[in-house]
Amino acid sequence: MYLTQTLRRSAQRRKNDTVLICGEKSLNWSEFEQRCSRLAAGLVAAGLQADDRVAMLSHNCAEYFEFSFAVPWAGGVIVPLNNRLGSDELHYIMEDSGARMLIADSHFKGVIDGFLAKLPSLEQIIYFDPDNTDSDYETLIEQHQPLEDQQRGYEDIAGILYTSGTTGRPKGAVLSHRNLIANSMGSSLNFGFNEDTVYLHAAPLFHSSGASRVYSMIAAGTTNIILPTFDVPTLLASIEQHRVTSLLLVPTMINRLVHHEDLHKYDLSSLINIGYGASPMPQTVLKKALKELPEVAFCQAYGMTELSPAATFLEARYHVLEGPDAGRLASCGQAVFNADIRIVDEQGQPLADGEIGEIAVKGPMVMQGYWQNPQATAEAIRDGWMHTGDAAYRDDAGFFFMVDRIKDLVISGGENISSVEVENCIYQLEAVSECAVFGIPHVDWIESVHAEVVIKPGQHITEAEVISHCKSQMTSFKCPRSVVIREQALPVSGAGKIMKNELRKPYWQDNERKTD
Repeated sequence: MYLTQTLRRSAQRRKNDTVLICGEKSLNWSEFEQRCSRLAAGLVAAGLQADDRVAMLSHNCAEYFEFSFAVPWAGGVIVPLNNRLGSDELHYIMEDSGARMLIADSHFKGVIDGFLAKLPSLEQIIYFDPDNTDSDYETLIEQHQPLEDQQRGYEDIAGILYTSGTTGRPKGAVLSHRNLIANSMGSSLNFGFNEDTVYLHAAPLFHSSGASRVYSMIAAGTTNIILPTFDVPTLLASIEQHRVTSLLLVPTMINRLVHHEDLHKYDLSSLINIGYGASPMPQTVLKKALKELPEVAFCQAYGMTELSPAATFLEARYHVLEGPDAGRLASCGQAVFNADIRIVDEQGQPLADGEIGEIAVKGPMVMQGYWQNPQATAEAIRDGWMHTGDAAYRDDAGFFFMVDRIKDLVISGGENISSVEVENCIYQLEAVSECAVFGIPHVDWIESVHAEVVIKPGQHITEAEVISHCKSQMTSFKCPRSVVIREQALPVSGAGKIMKNELRKPYWQDNERKTD
């Protein structure tokens, strides 16, 4: 089980067919394989040795695919970098990973210059320009003959993918070839990816959901359309132009897509399925998506970077509001074929169906551990079980229902309140575009429920109206005690997740509770 074998196999089968399209750039499978092999040779000639880490800083591009295969081909380890981070945060990840080489889009040179002087371990930067073939990157490929595949695989480290950092300093999840191939096999089985698939990469490729899709798509032999950044009109035009059949979006992207005024101005008839995950999906947004795109099969995958990343899957058949399969829409699905999943208490003991506890996962998708962080690894992985930090329950048919991130539960007056449940209620209001619910300090209750709400352009709503609506839908103790109405968007991570830690900070900076 080694990642580069999947590339060679697909290249043998589809030699002259198109594998990558990004803007005006197009590569067939033979060209792609050759470029990966030549880039690997260039990296080795530049001093890359087995297990050396090579980082990548870029928007989505064809070069990201080449990086993802050339580095393991040469025997190295990939370290994708969040392109929305600043110099200090990038410096931390580069220093922590010990990356000796960096492949980067030249447009990020200013950011890189901000940490370069403080990073003596970085020996070489290889710049490229997606719009210009005159670069060090292209020269490296042109000047070297193909390298024999080093055939790293199985338990060899394939990549170190850093968590988003919403819970403090990012931690590097160490993923092996076996981890990522196990995920690829599950993706093809669940989503039905094959050589007829035309897949659009809109999610960021530095994030585990996007990075894992690179390996899944190459293994399945698909045609890949790459969007440098997410933009709804460009997304719609690309689906129409390239007859896209499948894509993955995070909930914030789907929310913007289904509410966009141009949604029905494009031919989307080729689209078979849309996968979603990475953060909780508001039920109102999902129901809107089902209404606006009734011919599209929606599927959900739940997981995290540490799980390579998928652990559960909710099939399209359960994305219905009526009939025998209805009632599962709020679930994040059942365990994928190679995962053991259970709900455990604080001592790690299994709980009965219906009881709320922490999701724990065991299987070939569980990371090896956190890079150079044995304490965090020991806390997360116990007896082979990855403790996710997500609160959920399981029903008697094996469907898992997410309650909240454990750290996002609001504990008010001794009651545990799910922020997700309150958010779903607020999203029912027509004027609401985005919202985030979290706990803020309260002198008597320790915490009170607080909501930050973004309104749609041209709409109006008051704090009292939001609270009144919640009181009409939920028991009183769950309802927000305070609401901030905003016109500006909520802060999101590079992966599109709303960053509640940033929203919490002003309220908790003078209190004992951590804001992470």
